[in-house]
Amino acid sequence: MNIHYIGEHLVPGRIGQAAVWISFLAALLSAVFYYLRSRQEPDSSSRLRTAARSLFLVHAGSLLAVAGILYYLIFRHYFEYSYVWEYSSRSLPFRYIISCFWAGQEGSFLVWAIWQALIGVVLVFAARSWENRVLMVVSVSQVFVTSMMLGISLFGWKVGSSPFALLRDTYMGMKDSIFQHPDYLKMLTDGNGLNPLLENIWMTIHPPVLFLGYALALVPFAYALASLLKREYHAWIRPALTWTVLALTFLGAGILLGGAWAYVSLTFGGFWSWDPVENSSLVPWMTLVAGLHFLLIARKQHHALFASYLMIGLSYVLVLYASFLTRSGVLAETSAHSFGDSGMTGQLLVFLLAFLAFLVGMIVVRFRSFSEKMEDELLSKEFWMFIGSLLIVLAAFQVIFTTSIPVVNRVLGTSLAPPADSVSFYNRWQMPFVMLIAAFIAFSQFLNYRVNSGKEFFRKMMVPLLLSAAVTILFAVFRVVEAPGFLIFLFFLCFAGLSSLFNLLMGTGRPVNTGAVITHTGFALFALGVVITFSNSRIISTNTSRFDLGDTRKNAENLMLMRNDTLYMGPYYVAYVNNRTTGNLTEYEVDFLKYRSGKFSKEFSLYPSVNRNPRMGNVYNPDTRHFLWKDYYMYIAYAGTEPDYIVVKAIMNPNINVLWGGALLMLAGLAVAVFRRLRKQTVNNT
Repeated sequence: MNIHYIGEHLVPGRIGQAAVWISFLAALLSAVFYYLRSRQEPDSSSRLRTAARSLFLVHAGSLLAVAGILYYLIFRHYFEYSYVWEYSSRSLPFRYIISCFWAGQEGSFLVWAIWQALIGVVLVFAARSWENRVLMVVSVSQVFVTSMMLGISLFGWKVGSSPFALLRDTYMGMKDSIFQHPDYLKMLTDGNGLNPLLENIWMTIHPPVLFLGYALALVPFAYALASLLKREYHAWIRPALTWTVLALTFLGAGILLGGAWAYVSLTFGGFWSWDPVENSSLVPWMTLVAGLHFLLIARKQHHALFASYLMIGLSYVLVLYASFLTRSGVLAETSAHSFGDSGMTGQLLVFLLAFLAFLVGMIVVRFRSFSEKMEDELLSKEFWMFIGSLLIVLAAFQVIFTTSIPVVNRVLGTSLAPPADSVSFYNRWQMPFVMLIAAFIAFSQFLNYRVNSGKEFFRKMMVPLLLSAAVTILFAVFRVVEAPGFLIFLFFLCFAGLSSLFNLLMGTGRPVNTGAVITHTGFALFALGVVITFSNSRIISTNTSRFDLGDTRKNAENLMLMRNDTLYMGPYYVAYVNNRTTGNLTEYEVDFLKYRSGKFSKEFSLYPSVNRNPRMGNVYNPDTRHFLWKDYYMYIAYAGTEPDYIVVKAIMNPNINVLWGGALLMLAGLAVAVFRRLRKQTVNNT
């Protein structure tokens, strides 16, 4: 029996789904016309190019229309739509309603598609002689991405998931449900709401910035394939360099914003936990770094073309692999960040394998045309850049292989176990790589391309080398860093940072690349902050109360606080003084006190909270107090329904500002490099 539902707002959803189809078909036709245009002579009629351009602009405009309609549905609280009901609610503040847009798979694919479309529009007017083949690759990628939003079944195979699907069509339990009633909307008064972990200001900017980085990684990939198709093996390097640095900048910014969110929202007391989803976004960034350096070598010496094609190409393939890992459900048991299996695993796999096969096939077919023998000169900048880039590739391989253990188990039927302590495992593996990369950064600062004088090289290197040794000794004497392994690591990081600064200030190499020097200095400072933080971070919430928490570990890491009781914790005394409940959120005030002249004085307060979400369980939100050289970080380990006591865990993280300062310096260096390249291209074009 058909039910005629009352009050549903079906028109905007139908318009939105029509816009999805228009964008998909326009991208497909644009790819076809760009391909046909690329087969013509350069001076032939441009009707095909005009048609391809027009279709791509229609594609981009349709995606913007899809986004506008989806936002309209979210802000109007039309809960008859599955996406709106699942990720929004009436009680959400405006800034978090914005985040609902990319909270689910359909929305995240839409953000990704929009970024790639807008970048494609820029390329329409900026790619010049490369337009036909570059936009053909971009259009093909857009065909795949927009197909993720079609929401149809083709021969029993699910193709995409529509952001405009109705809740009554996706809800499986129709019998005895509210959808048996024509006026069910009167009973559907509110939505499921956003995951409480996502109710954070960083989550309003982290996903779109990360997806912008993903989208930008497509452009150097497209230039690489276009050059192989055109048989022009060196001209592509110049434009690809600019887009590679842009991709590194925004992908790096997205990763750092995710780290900032993790630091203030999650309860592991840090900014990075080597979570599989975190790793899957880091690896393309690492291969882009390697690819950038291979491109620089290829531009200067016409060597390393094979490595350039491979790393630039694999970077976007790894972006697709990251999407596959996150959305296929394969990481559901090993990552808190992954989506469940939406039934699009096969579609994601086709997307990934198609681009990988095209890349590998073109490299194999053209290999004899661009391969050149490299003249090894041990004391040259390009040699050490090449070796350092290979180390980055090896480090990336270690990360992605371990991250992919669940995939290996599923494909091969094995039962390999992921590392039990992922932080210690990855740190132990990655530390030697970072140490050697830092050494190669230091060496390369004092070398020019081709032949160098050994005597001059060692003379330039001596001052930062001795200063690095002095800094390491001082850190050891004052016990800033105590572990011998961390001290050796510290020496190499100081060597890299001081060499970069020495090169910038003294001009030891000609010409000085300001962006590269700033980026390398930022890398050394960032890694230094990581070393100091990891080697000195300590739990200060040892249980000093009279209550036993049940086992040795809990007593060593947690403190029970009775209301208005004052106990010693680290360099302070702490007192749980109050709590306040607003909706599902209960916030607890813990004062940090100093004992002076026979009385306590309050230094600061922390406000960790518990979000008792009836649909998603309890979510524990930490609170942090930032100082210049240290952070105090606390979260609720246990809080009962009675407010008489709480159990807290507190961590003191030193020098977190050094870490973030280095990260911002890296991004600033990349931004300087982008600005210089864009300015140089503008001058050349005029």
